[in-house]
Amino acid sequence: MIGSKLYENGFKDFVIVDHNPRIGMKVKVSGGGKCNVTNENVTENNYLGNETFVKNVLQRYTPKELLDFLKSKNVIPKIRSLGQYFCQKSADEVIHALSSRLPKSVFLLSEKIKSVAHNEGFIIQTDKTSIRAEYLVVAVGSSAYPQVGGSDIGLKLAEDLGHTSQRFEPVLVGWTVQKEQFWMKELSGISSYVGIDVGHKKLYGELLFTHKGVSGPAVLSASLYWKKGMVKIDFLAKKSLKETFKQKKKQVSTQMGLPKRLSKLLLDAIGLEDKSVQALSEEEWEKLSLLKAYPMSPAGNFGLKKAEACRGGVNTDEIDAKTMQSRLHEKLYFCGEVVNVTGELGGYNFQWAFASAIVCAQHLMQISSK
Repeated sequence: MIGSKLYENGFKDFVIVDHNPRIGMKVKVSGGGKCNVTNENVTENNYLGNETFVKNVLQRYTPKELLDFLKSKNVIPKIRSLGQYFCQKSADEVIHALSSRLPKSVFLLSEKIKSVAHNEGFIIQTDKTSIRAEYLVVAVGSSAYPQVGGSDIGLKLAEDLGHTSQRFEPVLVGWTVQKEQFWMKELSGISSYVGIDVGHKKLYGELLFTHKGVSGPAVLSASLYWKKGMVKIDFLAKKSLKETFKQKKKQVSTQMGLPKRLSKLLLDAIGLEDKSVQALSEEEWEKLSLLKAYPMSPAGNFGLKKAEACRGGVNTDEIDAKTMQSRLHEKLYFCGEVVNVTGELGGYNFQWAFASAIVCAQHLMQISSK
C-alpha cells in the first residue's frame, strides 16, 4: 500500500506499507524462485475479468515495454517454454530493479494495516502508527500464499471505503479428486501433455499426477475458470483418435503414446480391455473416444497455501481503467491482484500487476506535473 501527499512541486513524503519484514516476498517465491515475469503473448483472452477493462489497461503497457524496462536495469529474462519469461538467476533481480532507486526510509515494513478511513484525505491505521495521506494506492494482492503474507485485507479496506468486491477464491492451483478418480493417486510423479475443457475454454499443457490429485500447468490454468461440475481431459491432445490408432494390428496401449502405467490405469478407468485396434467393436470405439474427453468432477482444490493466485477482488465497474482511480473517491487507486482480474498461469498476473501499476503511476505523475 502506498500513501502520498501532493505538494506544488511534486510528490513528497510517500510511504510504502508492507506487513512483511522484507519487500517483494511474494515475487521472491514466484516461478519456483525465478519469477515468471511476463509472457510474449498477452491478450485480454488470457484473463478472467471484464475483457474491455482488461484490454484497456494491458494496451497501455506491453510485455515489450516491461522487458525493455528490465533490460535497462540489467535484468534479461529468458523464455523457458510456451512464451513464458523467467529471470535467469533469481526473482531477486526483479525486486532489486524495482527498489534500487528508492531510499529505505520510504518503506514501513512489518506493519500490519488495520483500517483506512476517508476524512479530508485518508487515514491509514497500522498496528504501529497512523498515517495521513492525500493520495492512496491499494496494491496489497490477494489471499494466495498466506505463508508470505497473502490476505483479504485489500477487500476489507475497499469495502470500508464503500466499494463492492467478489470474495477471493484460490486459483492456479491443483485439484483433489473424487473416489472415481482415486486411481490417479497411484500415478504420483508422472506427467502427461493434455487438454482440459472447462466448458467454455480449453487449456493445454502438462498434467502432473500427485498424491492428492492432479496438478501441473494445464490444471493450474484450467482451475482459473472452473468453479464446480464436470471437466473433460483430452489425454491424446496432440492427435486425433484416428491418427493415434492408425496401426490396426497393434495393441491400443502401445499406440497411446503415454507412460505405460498411465495407459493401463486409463484403459481400466474407461472399462476397455487392451487389445489390437482391429479387434475393437463399435461400442469399444465409443469407450476409446473417452480418451479425448475423459469426464472428471474435481472434488476441490489444494487450498490457498498452494494457490498461485486468487480470483475475485474489487469490482472493476467501480474503477476507471484509464487511471485505476476509484469512481467513488478521488485520489484513491487500486491495482494488481486486489482488482477483480486474474490471469492464467504463465506470467500473465505479473504483466497485469505491472500494467495496472503503470496506468496508476502515469496518472499520478500527470497530476504532479500540473
